[in-house]
Amino acid sequence: MIWKPQSPAFKSLLDALSTETTALYVVGGAVRDFFIQRGQQAPLGKVTDIDLIVERDALAVARRAADRCGWAYYPLDAVREVARLVFTAVTPALVCDISTLRGGGIEADLLTRDFTVNAIAVAWRSGPVGAPIDPTGGLHDIDARVLRRVSPGCLAEDPVRVLRAARLAVQLGFTIDEQTSVQMLRMGDTLRLVSPERIRDELWKIVTGNAPAAGIQLLQRYGLLRTALPEVADLEEVAQSAPHVFPVLRHTLEVVRHAQNIRQWLKGEPVLDDHPGTAQWQAALAPLRFRLREHFVREVAGERLRGDWLPWYALLHDVGKAVTRTEEISAAGDLRYRFFGHEEAGARMAVERLETLRFSRFEIDLVSTVVEAHMRPHHLHDAFPDAPISRRACFRFFRDVDARHHTMLAGVDTVLLAIADYLAISGATLPWDWDAYLAHAVQLLTYAFDAGGLQQAVQPIVDGHTLMHYFSLKPGRQVGALLSSIQEAQAAGEVASPQEALALAAALLAGAEATPTR
Repeated sequence: MIWKPQSPAFKSLLDALSTETTALYVVGGAVRDFFIQRGQQAPLGKVTDIDLIVERDALAVARRAADRCGWAYYPLDAVREVARLVFTAVTPALVCDISTLRGGGIEADLLTRDFTVNAIAVAWRSGPVGAPIDPTGGLHDIDARVLRRVSPGCLAEDPVRVLRAARLAVQLGFTIDEQTSVQMLRMGDTLRLVSPERIRDELWKIVTGNAPAAGIQLLQRYGLLRTALPEVADLEEVAQSAPHVFPVLRHTLEVVRHAQNIRQWLKGEPVLDDHPGTAQWQAALAPLRFRLREHFVREVAGERLRGDWLPWYALLHDVGKAVTRTEEISAAGDLRYRFFGHEEAGARMAVERLETLRFSRFEIDLVSTVVEAHMRPHHLHDAFPDAPISRRACFRFFRDVDARHHTMLAGVDTVLLAIADYLAISGATLPWDWDAYLAHAVQLLTYAFDAGGLQQAVQPIVDGHTLMHYFSLKPGRQVGALLSSIQEAQAAGEVASPQEALALAAALLAGAEATPTR
């Protein structure tokens, strides 16, 4: 098999670059993945980014080719001569990183790379030229499904590569070879020398990859989780009481697995999971799938999509349990563990970690909101054991979750996290009240998206100026309290017109009984 680009836009760019330089090579993941999939019956995955090497003057060469082909040009690293080109006329956008040849020749350049499977090059001149260039035996390692360092120094010179090793091993389904493993075990503390942004980018790829729970387990095995995500590492020995069947870290990884399944389902990808609850939530959420996709396909920041945060919510949702656990002896003499306030503590810890990793403020606010609210769907379920959740309670849930950012609609994210969380309580079996819990979750989501639900409730029937004029009131808390009561009554379906809203306000001002809370 001969490597060739799948996209015509990549082909045009390669041809344009080959006229600008005497030597052009395709390297990295695009070449690796091509040879991994050779001979397989499954079609090649869509390649959206490639790495290229040119003989010299990468910045100037890349700029000229970008101008000819209509790609956007960005100088990534002027000192090391690395440029990025982006083609946005297709979805998803195509990305091409171009660097200058190091070491005086292609083989010398490949020997500076991280792993043998990434140190394979294909020469290009209006098409692939000659056999793949493979000075480190990367093709053999692909056949053996082994991830092996190029040299002992390649990991030491850039410690972020130990995170990349864990990511690639899980992503590709490869085994890390013994010498690489031994070196990784010794390098956990060296991650402190890496910039937070680079650690963030590798963690992002692990947690949003095809098997985030396995990736986190691998980080724990190699001692890397303690440096990269210490709050999560601290959960390892934290025991829980029934109905939980797992300690907190194991439970967290189960929640991550279920959240990842939900994320895959939203993306239209197959969900291969034999847990008995998986098919049930798929069937229950199917009528809402289009609206959920609309919600979660939105970009949050830096090309990171909202749906990609689902496994992150799961990973961080219980980090507060390590610092809030208390013990008590029941009347029967049983030891029980309590975690009062773990949601608030976890939200604060999530903020600190995501700030350290240099995520955007909106992302940090979103995650902290979901972490702090993740128990609320459980409490609502308990409050309505034999009946649907009232419209007033549905409204209060979304109002309170999004109290800080009314346009965030984080309540939807919270409900999906809660589904994954509840499903993980009992391990491989279903919680005894799973059907009722799922019905309540669907009710909350339906209320969020239905035109007669939250959307109607957030459109005020009357405003503060109307109340002040009609009742001769001054601006202040009294007006705000009236508006809040009217909005709750509107959400509960008790008022539907300005006249009814004014009548309610008059009754409240006259000292009438408070509106029922349920």
